[in-house]
Amino acid sequence: MFPDIKLMIGRHDTDFVSNGTEISFCISGICEYSVGQKYYYLKARNCIVLRSSSDTAISYSSDYCGITLLIDSQFKSTAFSEILDMQDIMRKMSHGESCIFSADEKIEKLFSEIYKEQGTSKAAILRIKVLELLMLLSEQKTSHCEQQEIIEQVGAFICRNVSDHYTISELSEMFGINPTTLKSAFKQYYGCPVYAYAKNRKMFRAAELMSISDMRIIDIAEEVGYCNASKFSCAFREVIGVNPKYFQTEHKKLNTRQNCFISENFAY
Repeated sequence: MFPDIKLMIGRHDTDFVSNGTEISFCISGICEYSVGQKYYYLKARNCIVLRSSSDTAISYSSDYCGITLLIDSQFKSTAFSEILDMQDIMRKMSHGESCIFSADEKIEKLFSEIYKEQGTSKAAILRIKVLELLMLLSEQKTSHCEQQEIIEQVGAFICRNVSDHYTISELSEMFGINPTTLKSAFKQYYGCPVYAYAKNRKMFRAAELMSISDMRIIDIAEEVGYCNASKFSCAFREVIGVNPKYFQTEHKKLNTRQNCFISENFAY
């Protein structure tokens, strides 16, 4: 794309974003960003601008499709300095650790055009569209969350207690914040309602347990607060994109293939 900007379609390795800014647009599915002890969720038609670091981890639902621009934090290219002040754009977009917002019609249209053009021979057109997108994003108005500290505490509490369910009233009382303010401020900061955020964390945690352990699905369901297997299966499919049994089976096959590969390479 450019020396300091990479364009990626679909999933990408976190090694690429160890020190820079990521701009991602979700076409379908859900993407989980783990930054230290914080979790963010990118859903369809939403954008995230994230300052990445070595402790950033990314997980995807099975049906995830998205577009990502990865910008080096030490952006030095002068290829288009006469038409675009990239350092100024970087400062505007990197205000704070992250920002999640719904893409407006112009931004969504540009991402859609970039998605269609990628893989073609029209590299010049693709570059122009990326520059146009960066200009639009730099003009994006994002309101500051006045209750950010409390909202972050609520989010962290939810993530630490995936085996429990909490109502808005309970969270409101625990953290001393008005229920209506909690709902609106939480969605403003995290890009989704409290309930959706909690369900996302529970299902991604369940997916993680299926990937790294031999736990039974029913036990994993209870681990993330679901006593009803049918409700858990439905919630898992809504978030991860496939049913739990299929997900677990596919990951066991993958782990088996990887173990066989390691054994073959280290055989004497």
